[in-house]
Amino acid sequence: MVLTLADELTAQGHSCHIICFKRFQELRSKQTVQTHIFPLQFLRWLPRSIRGRVVAPLLDRFIRLKTGNPDLVLSNLLPADRLLSHSQLPNVQLIVHNTLSQEVLDSAKPEKQSELRSMLKSIYTRKPCIGVSRGVLADLQQLLPQQTQAVCIYNPVDLELIAEAAQEPNPIKLPEYFIHVGKFKQAKRHDRLLRAYALSGVKTPLVLVGQGELLGTAQELAKELGISERVSFEGFHSNPYPLIAGAKGLLLSSDFEGLGLVILEALALKVPVLSTDCPSGPNEILPTANLVAMDDLQGFADKLRALDQNPAAFQVELKPEFSPTYAAQKYLEQASSATTHML
Repeated sequence: MVLTLADELTAQGHSCHIICFKRFQELRSKQTVQTHIFPLQFLRWLPRSIRGRVVAPLLDRFIRLKTGNPDLVLSNLLPADRLLSHSQLPNVQLIVHNTLSQEVLDSAKPEKQSELRSMLKSIYTRKPCIGVSRGVLADLQQLLPQQTQAVCIYNPVDLELIAEAAQEPNPIKLPEYFIHVGKFKQAKRHDRLLRAYALSGVKTPLVLVGQGELLGTAQELAKELGISERVSFEGFHSNPYPLIAGAKGLLLSSDFEGLGLVILEALALKVPVLSTDCPSGPNEILPTANLVAMDDLQGFADKLRALDQNPAAFQVELKPEFSPTYAAQKYLEQASSATTHML
């Protein structure tokens, strides 16, 4: 999302910089976006409780040194939000990529929830926020009623870049297959997907792309369900688009999503999608026919059989509000409105 937005703004003639905390790149960029590494690893010894206040002035100085005085600073993900919530730069906005109540609170032990709630309040009420879906925005406002400067801007998907990347050779040599792309972690619920796939009885193979701490658990479950010969674990791919483009359909089985960027990427490639109707994201992209209730395993299996028999019935057009041009305009409006407010 960061690269897509930066590419579009650069193409429109704006000067864009990406600040990273690690020198690590696994995704391609269409433009030559200026990237800088802020050496946060040397400051990680600082306790999180004071890290933001101590490091923010250093990060501000670094950003000014590398970029001048930026008109808009966008922070992505908790490590950056923790620092930039204390920034003194003008027009800093925190992009919230997921439903914080589920991503942070629901996964924590009960005795930790009060502390985590206070932490989220201390970060996400200091600056204006941008939710990547209406569901994320609603969750943020319910969790933190004090946050009154929040809007929704959908994550963009770059049709041209995806189409070009999808032209590379597809390492999956199966004549047809279903695909799931995502990290092997609890929220993605590979267990639900594997059980629904086994229950459906479809013979079309299932390809799982990704890595993570629950990979071994998923492999064991596939064996227990007697479907391991039809399930292929393909690991991480820096360019998953040829794999998605070659699929009969993309499946999503999550408990929660911020938006579900992989759904947008599949629709950009004209690939049908079947997803759980989790609290935010999928139901803002897909019609009811392409959604299944999270606790309805039989319903998931039934719709998977229907998708297998008639993929065309699950085809969905990508809405214009998910385009890079639309997103860039919304972010420029944020920059302009904040500047006007300061004047």
